[in-house]
Amino acid sequence: MRPIKTICLLLATLAMMTSCLSSNDSNTTLSSDAAITAFAIGDMKRTVNTKTAAGKDTTYTTTVTGTNYSFVIDQVGHRIYNPDSLPVGTNVSKVTVAISTYNDAPIFLKDTESDDLIIYNSSDSTDFTKTRTYVIYGADYKGTTEYKVDINVHKEDGTKFEWTLMDNDWLPESEEIELPDGIKQLIGNSTTEMYALSKDNRLMVSTDNGESWEEDLIDDDTALLPTEDIAMVCYPMESVILTDYVLMVGNRDIEQYPADVHAKVWRKIVDFGELAPVPFWAYIDRPENDIYQLPRMKDISLVVYDGSVLAFGAPYNKIYQSRDNGITWKENSTFKMPEDFDTDATKVVVTVDDDNFIWLYCIGTGQVWRGRLNRLGWK
Repeated sequence: MRPIKTICLLLATLAMMTSCLSSNDSNTTLSSDAAITAFAIGDMKRTVNTKTAAGKDTTYTTTVTGTNYSFVIDQVGHRIYNPDSLPVGTNVSKVTVAISTYNDAPIFLKDTESDDLIIYNSSDSTDFTKTRTYVIYGADYKGTTEYKVDINVHKEDGTKFEWTLMDNDWLPESEEIELPDGIKQLIGNSTTEMYALSKDNRLMVSTDNGESWEEDLIDDDTALLPTEDIAMVCYPMESVILTDYVLMVGNRDIEQYPADVHAKVWRKIVDFGELAPVPFWAYIDRPENDIYQLPRMKDISLVVYDGSVLAFGAPYNKIYQSRDNGITWKENSTFKMPEDFDTDATKVVVTVDDDNFIWLYCIGTGQVWRGRLNRLGWK
């Protein structure tokens, strides 16, 4: 790129304009509009930090496709930026840009150290590690518009999940709840229903906020119902209005069913719109040799997180994730228990707050852990 002084540039351009105006085209009209109408970036290199199978730090280089990131052109504030930041580690020191202007107005890039202007060339690369300024001249060279351009890059890896041991000696206290007659345990609720386990291990439902209870409808063998370590989550069904998906997991009595090595998983689809069908529980049956079943764990907890369901349970050494509403459960390299987690915990209470932090309250050890997927903390 060749820097030139603004005055030299204007003189040369005026000479060209004089030549153009002396042509036989008496209908030529010059515009003073000077605006960028489109802005896009080319591909860039990205350095990714990772670990080998042996746990050693290593890096590799990949390519970031620039056209996957759109840019906002603020015609009032004269700013251009990408609202969706590029991944951490993206090299923006050499970026090619494609710029369109109204009526093909001339484009110049301002030097970072002076007011010198550089003629824009789409094949040249530009350093965007700092804010850059583009100057657009109207066709009559009477008006100019300056645009401040920023290419935003994330400062942290959005796919990384990090735990922090909190300096917090507070643990949730068990709230004494007076249970209705015949009810052994309250399990959870959906938008319109409450669920409980009776003293004789029947699954119960209430549609009047716990005032009355009746045995729930089950479209499978009741012998497959869990009777202990029960956990439940409820969330709206994707793309279906006024409908909840209720997922329940738990174990059967190990003395009665000593061969059980997997948890029992049930689901209920609750449509609470007008003329909705009567909902019922269905068992999610999987082949015994299916390696992606949820294993039997004690004190199971479920949370909905990042569009999936996470399952925690003793011995608290693994986290299992289901992305298909409880059908399959897999370990995910992103979600792991804290490295210094004290496995002597007698029970772990797991919750998710409004800021997308997962909290682990460890009964018996007093540890309190907080973790979040980085990108769920971005604005």
